[in-house]
Amino acid sequence: MAIPSVTPTASFDKLATTFGRSLDQKLWAALMAKHPILDMLSRPKVDEVKIEWEVDAAPTRIYTEPSNAGTTIDGSATNTGLFLTGSEAMPVGTILRNITRPTPPTSATYLTDELMEVTVNDAAGQLTLQRNVGVPTGSALGTGYAVHALADQYEVVYQPKQEGSSMEENKYKDVTLVSNYTTTVDFYLTVTGDQKASRREVAGDTLANQTAKCLLNLGNDIERIFFSGAINADSSTTYYPGADAHIRRSRGLDQFVTATGGNVDYTTLDVTEAALNALFYNILANKTDPGDRFIIACHPYNARKVSAFGADKVVIGQEVTKWGRMIDTFKSDLGVQAPVIWTLNIPKTDLYVIDMDKVSLPVFRPFEVAEVTYGDDGTDAWRQRYLTAVTVKVVDPLYSFGKLAGLTWTA
Repeated sequence: MAIPSVTPTASFDKLATTFGRSLDQKLWAALMAKHPILDMLSRPKVDEVKIEWEVDAAPTRIYTEPSNAGTTIDGSATNTGLFLTGSEAMPVGTILRNITRPTPPTSATYLTDELMEVTVNDAAGQLTLQRNVGVPTGSALGTGYAVHALADQYEVVYQPKQEGSSMEENKYKDVTLVSNYTTTVDFYLTVTGDQKASRREVAGDTLANQTAKCLLNLGNDIERIFFSGAINADSSTTYYPGADAHIRRSRGLDQFVTATGGNVDYTTLDVTEAALNALFYNILANKTDPGDRFIIACHPYNARKVSAFGADKVVIGQEVTKWGRMIDTFKSDLGVQAPVIWTLNIPKTDLYVIDMDKVSLPVFRPFEVAEVTYGDDGTDAWRQRYLTAVTVKVVDPLYSFGKLAGLTWTA
């Protein structure tokens, strides 16, 4: 079935004064009352249906060898064969260390990991290294560890600068732009002519009922957009802003977090302490501030799994009038605390670790209201439509967020 024309309300051809302003703050407060995750999100104002934001693109200190056949790290003094994903801007003088495996120099008396200095970067990410520059006791400069392997990860230990060096020669890249589109959502109230003509309590009860249900449904819609919004997959960008034949959609958190290189566990397939600790470790090992506000968001099925952690070890309080236990906050083995917030708007197969300081729900336009009095358009009813447009903004999705994916569950 063809999508009906949206000429009266489409952003690209919307007539002026089609809608009037409504009580935006009160409506948002009512929406958030039953949606704690949405309540934690900031709602900045955006000016266009396409939102863009800058990311400083400071590279992570962790780099991965992409299984490039040209990598030839061995025990020789210099090597022109180390390739690291994203190392094109790595300055000469950078000190690296393999963090995938212990790497004591072959001749070392004491088992200290090998340090390597970048002496040449050919701007394509092919590095020339001076080996074993730390020279642990019993070893020699240039005699490095012989069994570095493809797909190993390397960390930047530090990046010393030459006296008088150019200020452009640093570890930062130019800012890059990330973008997303807005999604329009609405609800409407209606009272028939006979209802409106009857006692006021009848019409009032009808509207109160409808408002409560509509707000709950709209809140669920917005929360599902936040997590599972999917941008139009059409290859032609002309469809992204929206058209009569193609509805504009916002990308949700999941599409940002699960991009290539994201901190996603596809193998554990269960909610375990070890899996959650690993997500937090990866977040902190990149470049995220451990003082940020983290939450764990999941389906109640998985929140119950968290509440079962240590059930055979934790001593319950002495309250004799209450029974049962619930873990409302998870504390990682690195000390990061995250409230566990459940919602039915996340599938049982997914669990998210979210940095709430790096995500928001920007609003394109406040809630606006259009009212049609019965008889104005030939319909025997009074109707009122509330409409808004929102989008999702995610900063550093590959570094500051985590996900357990493909979780197993039973009906």
